[in-house]
Amino acid sequence: MTVLDAAALAPAEAAGPWLTATLRPAGALGRADADRLRAALDALSGCASLVVLDLSEARVGCRAVAAAVDGAATALEERGGCLLCLHADAESRARLADAGTHAVVLTP
Repeated sequence: MTVLDAAALAPAEAAGPWLTATLRPAGALGRADADRLRAALDALSGCASLVVLDLSEARVGCRAVAAAVDGAATALEERGGCLLCLHADAESRARLADAGTHAVVLTP
């Protein structure tokens, strides 16, 4: 899990305008959902500069889901972007932290 200040999230002037995409899943995300979540995040990561994963109505239920989030965050980070997780409960935050350090997870 990474904590960044606002200046670190600002796009470089040479990069041009940013495209922001928000994904808001619902329910407990388990192993059966990991591939679908990975596909959605991969698609968004390929075209957006900032992906917001709003977990207010969802829970990261397993390591495979957390790994999908971290993988998409890694891809965005490599392109100068960011994956931002909002409204994650304590259990989801712990799973995301265990999966890697690429997603930015904000606490409520």
